[in-house]
Amino acid sequence: MRRYAKLLIPFVALGIFMFPEIASSQRVIYVVCRQYVAEKSCYKCSDYFSVQNEDEAVRKCQRRGYDEPNYFRSVNAIRRWVLSNCTCGDDDSD
Repeated sequence: MRRYAKLLIPFVALGIFMFPEIASSQRVIYVVCRQYVAEKSCYKCSDYFSVQNEDEAVRKCQRRGYDEPNYFRSVNAIRRWVLSNCTCGDDDSD
C-alpha cells in the first residue's frame, strides 16, 4: 500500500502544477467591434465577446456588420475604452 502511495504523490503533484499551466496557456481575447456611422458622425460598437485568435475576431466582426475589431485583456479595459470610443450610444435604430 505504501508503494502505491509513493507512486500517487508524483501524479498528484504533476496534476496540481500542470492544470494551471494549461489553463493559462489558453488565452482568451476579449473583442469589441466598431464601425463609423457617417450619418450621425459617431462610432457604433458591438457588445464584447471572447475569441481565441485574431482571425476568429475578424470573422465575427464582419459577420455582425462591423469594420474594426479592438482587442482587450479584461472586461474592465473594455469598459474604459467604450466610454470614450463608442460615441453613438445605445441607439440601435440604424
